[in-house]
Amino acid sequence: MKEIIGIAMVLVILRVHGETTNKGHCADGKCFTIHTDKASFTTAQHACEKKGGHLMTVRKDTTSDILADLLNAAPGDFWLGLRYAGDRCSNSTLGLKGYKWITGDNTTQYINWKSSQMACSPQCVSVSKNVLKWNERQCREQIDGYLCEYKNADYCDPLSSSQPVLYETLLGFRTDGKLKEIPDGTNGTILPFGTRFICLSRTWIAAPWSCEVFGGGCDYKCVRNEQSYTCRCPDGYTIDANNVTCTKQDDPCLLACEHTCSRVGDTFVCICRQGFELDGDMKSCKDINDCIDESVCQGPNEECVNQIGSFECRCKPGFERVNGFCVDIDECSMPGSVKCDHECVNDDGGYHCECYEEFIQSKEDMQKCIRNCSDKCTPICDPNNSAHCECPEGYLLEDEKVCVDIDECDNGNCDQGCYNTLGGFECFCYDGFELVEKVNCVRKDFSTSTTFDIFIPTSGSPTVQPVPLSAGNLLAIMICTVMSVLVLVCVTHYMMRRRNKMHHHDVYKGQYDNSDFQQVIIEKNKQTGI
Repeated sequence: MKEIIGIAMVLVILRVHGETTNKGHCADGKCFTIHTDKASFTTAQHACEKKGGHLMTVRKDTTSDILADLLNAAPGDFWLGLRYAGDRCSNSTLGLKGYKWITGDNTTQYINWKSSQMACSPQCVSVSKNVLKWNERQCREQIDGYLCEYKNADYCDPLSSSQPVLYETLLGFRTDGKLKEIPDGTNGTILPFGTRFICLSRTWIAAPWSCEVFGGGCDYKCVRNEQSYTCRCPDGYTIDANNVTCTKQDDPCLLACEHTCSRVGDTFVCICRQGFELDGDMKSCKDINDCIDESVCQGPNEECVNQIGSFECRCKPGFERVNGFCVDIDECSMPGSVKCDHECVNDDGGYHCECYEEFIQSKEDMQKCIRNCSDKCTPICDPNNSAHCECPEGYLLEDEKVCVDIDECDNGNCDQGCYNTLGGFECFCYDGFELVEKVNCVRKDFSTSTTFDIFIPTSGSPTVQPVPLSAGNLLAIMICTVMSVLVLVCVTHYMMRRRNKMHHHDVYKGQYDNSDFQQVIIEKNKQTGI
């Protein structure tokens, strides 16, 4: 408890002293702010010191980028924390030219002088939006503003929330959540619900917290109940579900709008929070697909991912974010991530495998390499045993000298048709069948089909049209018809010849049978006397 109160007192002191600013940036354990108050170099330094900081130092390229961002919307000249500390006229035109940082040292990895001439009088350094280079001028000049720098050791990570977050820092600036290092003492409000948190010593504490620290984060009043704290609202208002904000009871304006409401005279207008827009009923809010705007994620190898009420710029597959940029992932340098038989070649956003000479990639697995063998090739033999030679799969060693392709189609590997290929084979099926498991042919199931290849005439309505035959089935029917006709002709010819032979035989035989028959009759007549 005492620790929280002590922190609160420090934060209050920081808030009371120092002017407000609408822009700031935090990175690498430091925060930087810009102030548009006219001041000399000494006045500016005192203003930064009151809040526990000093005029800004620019020792690295990354800090120079932050400086450019801070100056982007601020016209005029601004003091940097660089002041001449050498003799009356320095003989050096290199490095800091006799200047030192306001911290008393001259350590730097970054130099950006506007002029390389020798310094011959006590001067200070300013920068501007139009001229980012270090400009030497008299320290007593009253210029447009200054830049401050603060330590930010006990910062918090951003609040984990799918909704927008507004951060209000004690350094006088607000931010919409783009900071990666949130300064100690910052209030974080999750919009539009109003849920509040405070960053204290690298920890986010949800409101209501201690009433001694900024009123516990309550909208109206913070009340201590033994070891806990609660927020209260004035008469006519009720506490929201976030336990900190107050809403007027039975307010038709608030009840009508999904998000927030703004009164205009006797009427009201519904307003949606950032990332949403009013729907057709002008009361409810619908999400805006921010990714429709192609300019939101313009970084190389970035892609926009829309989220409810916001969006996120992510690296494309095969890339990762390093120092704010999406850089290619070298999959080939990551053990276990790829399984190329021979060589791995890194590509932008991916990789591919390559094979050594005399090898090609397998069609089934592009990561595997097989011997590049046509119809014949040389076997690979054991150097210690010349009699032990091996051929690629699908080839047979012949005369112990050459590998010859095996014609797998001779082995009946396929149910129906078969094509021999180099080192393998491919099966195919006849019309009406389909290939299963690469070698088996099964009859197609037409039971659920609405299209029929064979037209069967019926006694249905004359308006019913026959279903057209496919080319394959039509050819089959024509072949069957021709074969049937040929068979019928052959059978007919055979029957005619057979009949003629039997006719000649019967006529010939009948001549003898008739004479015999007549003779029998005559003999019978003689016996009977008839």
